[in-house]
Amino acid sequence: MTRRTRLRIALVIAAVAVVLGTLLLPSLFDWRAGKAFARIQKGDAASKVALFLGVPSSSGGCGPELRWDEDRLGANDGRCVREDRFKVRRGTQVVGYSADGHVVSKYLDSAQ
Repeated sequence: MTRRTRLRIALVIAAVAVVLGTLLLPSLFDWRAGKAFARIQKGDAASKVALFLGVPSSSGGCGPELRWDEDRLGANDGRCVREDRFKVRRGTQVVGYSADGHVVSKYLDSAQ
């Protein structure tokens, strides 16, 4: 096998690896983010959420209604004071915190 043939084979393998990485890595990251989001429990500290999900894309006030995954928990009676938003390919993962920095709400907002 000549040097030129080996170089062509190496370039083809590298090109295939780049294409596969470009196609598969976003799905892998989204899968990992989904698994980490599922591990968040009520009462977890904000620091634990940061370990699981990283730095939020944005933060702001809570909405008028509390949610936990697909369940509605009723009106926000002041329990939730801040929401962190984490963008993923399927939408935005939202985690709400109480005044003392513990999780009181989490849901996937697929509209954004």
